Amino acid sequence: MLSLACLGALGACGDDVNTGTDPVEVEVGEAFTWNGFSVEEGWKLTGVKRSTGAEEVTTPEVRGTITNASDEERAALFEMVFSADGAPVATLNCSAATMEPDQSQEFVCPGLSATMPEDYDAVVVQEFSRDTTSS
Repeated sequence: MLSLACLGALGACGDDVNTGTDPVEVEVGEAFTWNGFSVEEGWKLTGVKRSTGAEEVTTPEVRGTITNASDEERAALFEMVFSADGAPVATLNCSAATMEPDQSQEFVCPGLSATMPEDYDAVVVQEFSRDTTSS
């Protein structure tokens, strides 16, 4: 069973892999586990300049290495939500192709519809959700 302390302090998890899908706060570049996946230390948030008509915008992109720490073949699909004072400032959809148990590969989170967050105080990894409401 996953220790509750592990959810709050991922560095104290040791070899335990978080198999839950509850949202987990993470630090950019730091290793973490979520839903039976392990993300290696060194993942990066970078800005990608993109042209949208006459304007150029910088969108966020996250890349790193993820390992399937479960005992079954599966793909990774999750969101990273960057927020400031509790309000989301950028949501990135992350994915990696199907992996065998203990297989590692690159994951990518292209923030095509987001603006590069300049000021944020939290990053949360959570289940991917399709927003079916229109604003």
